[in-house]
This record gives sequence, C-alpha cells and structure tokens, in this order.
Amino acid sequence: MTEIKGRCFCRGGFTLIELLTVAAVIAASVIASAALMLRNQSKTKVIQTAQQLTLAARAARVRAVESGQSCRLVLDPQNRCFFIRTSSSDEPQAVLSGPYSKPVQLPESIRLEQVLLLDSEQTDIFEIEFKPNGSAQTAVIQLSDGGKNQATVTIHQISGRVKMTRGALTTLLVDRIDLDEEQTAI
Repeated sequence: MTEIKGRCFCRGGFTLIELLTVAAVIAASVIASAALMLRNQSKTKVIQTAQQLTLAARAARVRAVESGQSCRLVLDPQNRCFFIRTSSSDEPQAVLSGPYSKPVQLPESIRLEQVLLLDSEQTDIFEIEFKPNGSAQTAVIQLSDGGKNQATVTIHQISGRVKMTRGALTTLLVDRIDLDEEQTAI
C-alpha cells in the first residue's frame, strides 16, 4: 500500500512474470491436448476401417448363404481398397454394392499391414472365399496406421465367423472355437 497526501492506493493486478507463467501453462496444456487428440483420431480411423472390413466380410458370408453361391471378399493392398464380388461360374464376376457391401477405399493413413490366408498362394490381391454352407477361408487381416494403432480382423474357417480385435493379433488357434464366448448376431 502506498499513501500519497492521505490517500491510499492499493496496487492491484499481476506482474509480468505471473502473466507469462499463466500463458506458458495454457500453451503447454493446449499442445498436450492437441497431440492427444491427433493420436486418438488416428486410432479411431484404424478402428472404423476395421469395422467396415468386418461388416463387408459378414455381408459376404450372408450373401453366400442366401444365394447358395460362393462369394469373395477381395483385398487389394496396392489400390488400397476392399470389396465383395460374386464367384459364380454362370455369370461374369460382379462387384456387389449395397449398404454393407459397397467397395471401400482405405483412408490415406491406413494400410493393410499383414494379410494371412490359410491354404492360399501368395499374390498381390487377396481373395477370401465364403461358401454357401456358411464356412469360409481362414484369414487374418491386420490394419495399421504405420504406428502403434492396429486392429485385426479374423475369419474362422469352420463357422465363417468374423471378429475384429483392437491391436495386433499375436496367436491364432485355427482348430479351436470357443462356444462359450459371447457372440453378436449378424
């Protein structure tokens, strides 16, 4: 408090150092939030793409069972897309398009990191066959953004069951089915 001619002046306000400290704390929290938001956005893209792939595989299985003809889920890593096509010998192979079976272009940052097909030759384009009896070719498809964000889609041979898991798949038991595991309707 300073007194001049009987008046009392109280110094209010903040010093320059206090203002700069507050500004630095706010800037640090904005930078930390932006980095966290970008990482979560990338993770969300990977999960969404894996869910689209899961829906496409389930649609291919349903189409094969309903039509009584094999149907294929085609994965094209070079063109960065996947789609469903018929595999009938009577008609030319047609790409199917519907609510769950439209061709999907992978987002720019997402790639098919690894595709493993049981009893299949190594080619540039992968085709997973779904048969009219509900079975399918065993497959493991791993999607990634090139970093830590990964999702894996597995297709079981006997049941044709399609499952999406977050993260990398470390083991695959081809000859086992867990009948007690909770399953969702197609």
